[in-house]
Amino acid sequence: MERRALLGGLALATVAPVGALARPAMPAGLEVLRTHLANADRFEHRPKVGQRLVLRRDPSRAFDPAAIAVETEEGQRVGYLPPAQAGVLSRLMDHGASASAQLSETGKLQVFLHLT
Repeated sequence: MERRALLGGLALATVAPVGALARPAMPAGLEVLRTHLANADRFEHRPKVGQRLVLRRDPSRAFDPAAIAVETEEGQRVGYLPPAQAGVLSRLMDHGASASAQLSETGKLQVFLHLT
């Protein structure tokens, strides 16, 4: 009888907690930065809360060779990461790392580094 109780308890341990199921889906990756979206006023498109955003290196910006553009998955540019915070991430991206972002409910841009 004790064996059945133990096995039954182990089966219950594999079920995810209810709170974990209710969380909104986050991009897979490690959150490395929370910042604002720079130069957003220069672009027509505005990201929505929770929308997945693509980060692309833009070394062609003469005044900011470490520039990282923020775009929708459809390729519409919505802004840039602030130059003061793009340096390390741009070097990682130059060496093959990928990154994404999403706009949080507080209006901050959450930046995720994807490790493969």
